[in-house]
Amino acid sequence: MKNHKNKIFIITLFCALFLMVSIIHIAPDQVGVKVNNFSIFSDKGIVAQDFGPGWHFGLPLLHKWNIFPSRVRRVEMTKDPRHRSLLGEDGLVVQSSDGDRVMLDLHIFYKIKNGSAYKVLQDSGSGDGHLSVLKSLAKDRLRAVFGTMGAEQFYDSATRDAKSKEALESLQAVLGPRSLEAVSIMIQDVEFEPKYEQKIKDKKLADQEGELNKAQARAAVEKAKVEVIKLETSKQVKLIETNAEAEFLRVKAEADKYVAKIKAEANLYRDELKAKGIMAQAQSEGQIKRSKTRALAGSGGSNLAALEAVSKLKVDSITFPTGGTDWFDIRQMANRFGAKP
Repeated sequence: MKNHKNKIFIITLFCALFLMVSIIHIAPDQVGVKVNNFSIFSDKGIVAQDFGPGWHFGLPLLHKWNIFPSRVRRVEMTKDPRHRSLLGEDGLVVQSSDGDRVMLDLHIFYKIKNGSAYKVLQDSGSGDGHLSVLKSLAKDRLRAVFGTMGAEQFYDSATRDAKSKEALESLQAVLGPRSLEAVSIMIQDVEFEPKYEQKIKDKKLADQEGELNKAQARAAVEKAKVEVIKLETSKQVKLIETNAEAEFLRVKAEADKYVAKIKAEANLYRDELKAKGIMAQAQSEGQIKRSKTRALAGSGGSNLAALEAVSKLKVDSITFPTGGTDWFDIRQMANRFGAKP
């Protein structure tokens, strides 16, 4: 009985160990490829199928599993080892179209085509064997494309970007049949030989100085245009001021003329009234004189003459006779002076 239990335990343990070594787990960022070592249950060799994330069964000795990354990976080609991962290598040396050596620091992003991991195993072997294929083809294609650029063009970001796009398309064309896909190419840095580097910098400085001189010349032209505009504006302002002053003087002259006219009319009206008054006064005085003449022509005139004669007399003393005429008779006295009844 005891031996029977031991046998069950041993069988159970064996089954557990068998399951442990027969089941493989594939992570979410991985893809698996199964290889049949023997043609017992199926054809021998690589199974033409990619196995996605999860648990998969494979008999020990009969099957072998190869795991590949399914995510996008980066290959650094840089001379600085601090910026280089295990996948990277030294920077790419390119000869420009004008014969100068240029060192490129760049990143290549790639991935295994979906559903083609088993083809990569067939083409390049297991592990990172496909990286050697990628790097070899990349160097060849990138040197061919970037080698068409002149040394100075490497400083032009627009030209670099255009050539990077062209290099990516060229690399995709050669990687496609190898079940690999180039995703992006990014140039991080460009370096020339020290002697040529200084030559490029000097030329760039000269070009920048030339551009600065052109800009200053354009600024001078624009300044001259501004001065002309300011001069024309000043002329226009002076013309407007002159016209305004002339208009003011014209309006003032018209106003003065109108005031003078009104004043002259008022003076004329005043003189007419004054003349009419003088005429009326003369007529009145003439009427008085005529009336006085008529009065003097009668008895009134004699009486007035007598009155004036009396008023002009200067008598210190008068001696009256004791007899005869009554000197206090007013009527008789007036008759004596020429008054008429």
